Amino acid sequence: MSRENQAVIRIHFTAADVGRVTFLPEPEPLRQAALAARALGAGQTSATARRWRRVAASRVRPAMGPLFKLISPTGQFPGFLTPQVDRAGLESAIECLLETPADLMRAELAPHLPAEIHPYMRALLRGRADARRALGGAVREFHRLVVGPSAIDLGRAHAADLAIRSRTVLTAGSEALLATLHPKVAWQDGLLSFTMPFEYDVKLAGRGLRLCPSPFVSECLIFDEPAVAPLLVYPTVALPAVDPDEQDSADALAELLGRTRAAVLRTLAAPAGTGQLARRLNISIASASEHARVLRTAGLLTTDRSRGTAHHSLTPIAVQLLGMDC
Repeated sequence: MSRENQAVIRIHFTAADVGRVTFLPEPEPLRQAALAARALGAGQTSATARRWRRVAASRVRPAMGPLFKLISPTGQFPGFLTPQVDRAGLESAIECLLETPADLMRAELAPHLPAEIHPYMRALLRGRADARRALGGAVREFHRLVVGPSAIDLGRAHAADLAIRSRTVLTAGSEALLATLHPKVAWQDGLLSFTMPFEYDVKLAGRGLRLCPSPFVSECLIFDEPAVAPLLVYPTVALPAVDPDEQDSADALAELLGRTRAAVLRTLAAPAGTGQLARRLNISIASASEHARVLRTAGLLTTDRSRGTAHHSLTPIAVQLLGMDC
C-alpha cells in the first residue's frame, strides 16, 4: 500500500519548535510499564521486543492482571495510566496514578469497553479503593519482576540511542535529527509525518517536542496532551544481540570492570545524575554513587556538582574504551 493511501500522523513545527526538541533523559516508569505490557501482546513486531518477550513472558504473574486489563488488543491504553509526574521514580508515579479522579477514569475507559466487563474493571470504574490499590500493586510487581531484570540492557539501549542522536545534533543540527529519526518517519519543510491506522494532526505551536526511544515499539507513537510538549516515542536503535550463553565470554569490558560498572559506563553515553543512573540500572542510589566514585577515580568519568546534584559524564578515555566515535 502506498503512503498516499495510508492514514498519516502529521506533526507541524514552527521555527521555534525545531529548537525546542528535547529527549527524555530516561523513560517515564509508568509509560515504560505500559509499553512493555503492550509489547507482550501478539501484535508487536520489533525484533528487539520479540527477543525481550521470549525471556520476559515467563515472569508475568496473575497479580499483574489489572495492568494488562488496561491494554487493549490493539495496543492502546488510557492516558491516565501515564500521568505527568513532577518527581522522578516509580513510587511517585504510582502515587499520582492512584490519585486519578474516578470521573476521568470513566471518561477514558467507558466508551471503549464492551457491555459485559470484567468485575475488576467494574470496580475500577466505580472508583473503589481496593481496585486502585490492585492497579498500583500490579504496576509495582510488573516493574520488579518483568522490567527490572532487564533494566541494565534497557538502560544501555536508551543511552546508546541518545548518544547516536546527540552526535547527529552536534554535527548536523536538529533538522537532520528529525530527518533520520526512523526510516518510516518523513521530515520536510517543518512537517514530521509517519503512517498510523488513523489520521491525526499535532500543532506544536511553540510547545516543542519531547522524544523518547523505546525497544518496546516497532512504530512511532505520539502522545499529545494540552499545555505540555507532546511526546513522540520511536523505536530505539537496535543494538547487536548477544547470546546469553556467550555473554560472559563476549563482553570483555564486563570482564575488566565487572558487569554493573561496565553497564554504568555504557549508560553514561547519555550523561546522567546519580538518581537517573540508579533508575536506569535498577540499583540503589548508594550503589550508583559508589560505582561512579570508583570509575571517577580510574579516570573514566567526570562528575560536575551543581545545586547539590552530581552529574556524571564519560571522559575521552572511557569513550575510547567503549569503542565510540568522539
